[in-house]
Amino acid sequence: MRDASASPLTAGIKAARDNALPLAIIMLAAAGLVVAYYNVPAVATALNRIGAVNKANPFAFAAIFTAITSGLIPWCFRMIFPGLRPTYPFGDLIHSMVWWSLMGMLITYFYHIQAVWFGSEANLPTVLLKVFVDMAGFTIFIGAPFNAISHLWKDCGWDTARLRAAMGPGWYRRLVLPNLLTNYFVWFPGTLIFYSMPTDLQLVVANCIGCFWALMCARIAAHSGVPVSDVHA
Repeated sequence: MRDASASPLTAGIKAARDNALPLAIIMLAAAGLVVAYYNVPAVATALNRIGAVNKANPFAFAAIFTAITSGLIPWCFRMIFPGLRPTYPFGDLIHSMVWWSLMGMLITYFYHIQAVWFGSEANLPTVLLKVFVDMAGFTIFIGAPFNAISHLWKDCGWDTARLRAAMGPGWYRRLVLPNLLTNYFVWFPGTLIFYSMPTDLQLVVANCIGCFWALMCARIAAHSGVPVSDVHA
């Protein structure tokens, strides 16, 4: 359990340090996929088929794929461990599937609008520019706070009155900052990796990283007794 007296920065540093090894494994695997895409024709062919489906139906693909990778699969994994099972399993599942389908559509729109703004080339300047806009803009003002509020609402039993009461002054510092550093620790290298892919495959690689990261965090929580929300940014 997180020490209530710990500052958000301290909590974030501890979570980042504790998760460094599994993160390194996940990122190496994702980077290996990117290298294989550009060097192994069979891998490129397989991924391009997925990218073609995404290109033909971008929002439907994003909604379904993200709901499965970020909602369904982590939920199934949590159900394996009694200590990680949500209080209301099916309500939790519905919330996760709906929330992540909506986030998937928002994220895929963000990736495509960045391609319009900055181009779709996977060269270093373009990748770094997209990473900066993602980390300094989208994550701070949209991704991290919206995700924190959504999970807080779920923890409040989907009671909007309880949610408003919990979001008093300083809510961003209390709810978002503890996970923001861990978020950067995971997604700074993650964005460097998936922005190196063609636009129609960026969501695919990002969701693979996110899915395996969620599973790893659940596994860490199962062995450490730390709530999933304390390790999963």
